[in-house]
Amino acid sequence: MLSATTLAALLPSKKLGETLYVFDELASTNAFAMDRAKDQAVPGTVILADTQTAGRGRLDRSWFSPAKSNIYGSLLFVHETTIQHQGWIPLMAGVAIAKAVKQQTGIHIDLKWPNDLQIAERKVGGVLCDSFRNARHHTCVVIGFGINVNLSQQEFPPELQPKATSLQIQCLRPVDREELIMNVITGLEEEWQDLMSNGPQSLLVKYKHRCVTIGQTIQVQFPDGNQIQGLAHSIGEYGQLQVIPSCSEVKEQPPRMRDIHSGEILHLRTSAQ
Repeated sequence: MLSATTLAALLPSKKLGETLYVFDELASTNAFAMDRAKDQAVPGTVILADTQTAGRGRLDRSWFSPAKSNIYGSLLFVHETTIQHQGWIPLMAGVAIAKAVKQQTGIHIDLKWPNDLQIAERKVGGVLCDSFRNARHHTCVVIGFGINVNLSQQEFPPELQPKATSLQIQCLRPVDREELIMNVITGLEEEWQDLMSNGPQSLLVKYKHRCVTIGQTIQVQFPDGNQIQGLAHSIGEYGQLQVIPSCSEVKEQPPRMRDIHSGEILHLRTSAQ
């Protein structure tokens, strides 16, 4: 089980971790963080759980959350004004976690837009961000993250085994979860401060270095059932994915760039690949 005493001693943070919750079991760290923030938004609050009973990922999907093996956490940031770079926060979180994993294990983490963490095309983690304006007109941002740490391939449900992995599988050894939590939280605080102070310019460079979506032929599936296919061309000024559709709706005109702010991204393999 995770130890609140050990974690509190490990965290060198100036802000994050001043208020620390560690649960053996919790429905959802993000849901708990949102509830606490609405009652009393304490900046720097960290919520961790050894297992989740109602964990969720992007597009409201359930998140596989076994006990004693992985990391499930949420961090609460409070900003006094509207955040200009809100669309970059999920990308920032992915970069911070990828750097923390690299620092501890030596493993390079790929980022699939916007915030899936992958190793050799297998998912090892993900990020879920929620935000709202409170009664004082402050912007409250909850950054939730899940990382598959000490699972064997056989411990994944059958439907996830072909497309998921863990750090233990890649390292061929168990990984210290509490040390990794410390590295992740420290990295998230540093990247948050850089984004809020300096904007997304340096983040874009770091994100593009790890992003495996740019340059891919992809299919975007929207929540309403519509979809488009095209080339993932670049990241826009608000953190959106810019896609060149495969064909134009108007004959003899080049396809117009599409800005994708939300949707399920599928990487498509061409015959050449």
